[in-house]
Amino acid sequence: MSDRPTNWTGVLFGLAIAIVAAFQQFKLPPVLPLMIERYGYDRVLAGGFMSVFALAGLVLSWNLGRWMQRHGALPFLVGAFGLTLAGTALTLARPEDGITVLAARTLEGIGFAVLAIAGPTFATVNAGPRHLPIAAALTATWIPIGQVLAGAVAVPFLATGRWEPLWWVAIAVALAAIAWTLVLHRSGRVDLGARPGAASAAPPSAGEQRAILLVAIVFMLWSAQYIGTMTWLPQLLIDHYGLGQEGAVIAYTLPVVVVGGFNLVGGWALRAGTAPTTVILVGLSAQALVWVVMPWLGADATGAAGLLFYAMGAGITPTCLFALPGMILGPGRAGAHAFGVLMAGRNLGVIAGPVAYAQAFALFGDWNSVARFVAVLALLPIAAVLPLIAARRGYGTRR
Repeated sequence: MSDRPTNWTGVLFGLAIAIVAAFQQFKLPPVLPLMIERYGYDRVLAGGFMSVFALAGLVLSWNLGRWMQRHGALPFLVGAFGLTLAGTALTLARPEDGITVLAARTLEGIGFAVLAIAGPTFATVNAGPRHLPIAAALTATWIPIGQVLAGAVAVPFLATGRWEPLWWVAIAVALAAIAWTLVLHRSGRVDLGARPGAASAAPPSAGEQRAILLVAIVFMLWSAQYIGTMTWLPQLLIDHYGLGQEGAVIAYTLPVVVVGGFNLVGGWALRAGTAPTTVILVGLSAQALVWVVMPWLGADATGAAGLLFYAMGAGITPTCLFALPGMILGPGRAGAHAFGVLMAGRNLGVIAGPVAYAQAFALFGDWNSVARFVAVLALLPIAAVLPLIAARRGYGTRR
């Protein structure tokens, strides 16, 4: 097991399909202020356009992991891309009807649930023990890369007051992903059948199962705060800091780039032997601190510094969360079921986060008050990490 080589094609394929999933989910936030202005969506309903992705994932993720591990990923991948295409087309057909858009995003969300499990699974099981932290760091970049791509594509279209071309790009991306998946399947360079060794690998012990569940709880609480922030950050930048729509998208994109960079910094820290729970505590504390001081940050260097500091903490956190299943179970054993549990926790947080932010704004009426609410929310995953540290002293990088 210790000499098992890394299949980099498999690792990069896992990263790529996860990025496709993130692009599909995060194509909405950059253009959401424009769509709210044009179609008059209720803000809570608009928050549901993001949360419904997680609702679909929460319902399906636990069993999807089992099904993919047992039957192979290929039919699930093709079905996921097909649902993404259908949902994207439905939004283009009836954008003025908020309920139709919610139904369309639900279809996309089901596809997202499949890709969000398959991507990290392929990246992890194709990585050898020496490269597991690198694979985890690359895997963690799927959200920021998808966000950056969506924001970069959106900016020129927003300049003309249009959101629809972003959806046409999303259709092209899904078609390209289907083509690449079929090419890899025919070439045999990546095994899209049942995971190799799944039947013979030792089942997780009770302690390992509890540890995976604890990681999923941390992921749930962190995701509620992070996805809520990323969903409403463009609106915050417009309402609280007075930026225009294009400026808000640019300001939204810059910290996402930093998140992606610090995903890799988190991988470096793991490679150096730092316990992942230690890195997670540092990242979570940085994010909570920014929300505590948010009311005193202005539309100047202080605000920019706060966003960047937040992004640094948000970058190192998911790298460790994605690495923990492989470190808990060992390389080659962290298959689709383990990541299904992990993504179920993440999805529960994503359901709550965007809607909770919208409800907090409706209740308090200003972003300074919302910041205090989010600061409390950001403290919860810090408390949830402590039992994980006590369970096995934070684990360590398996070499």
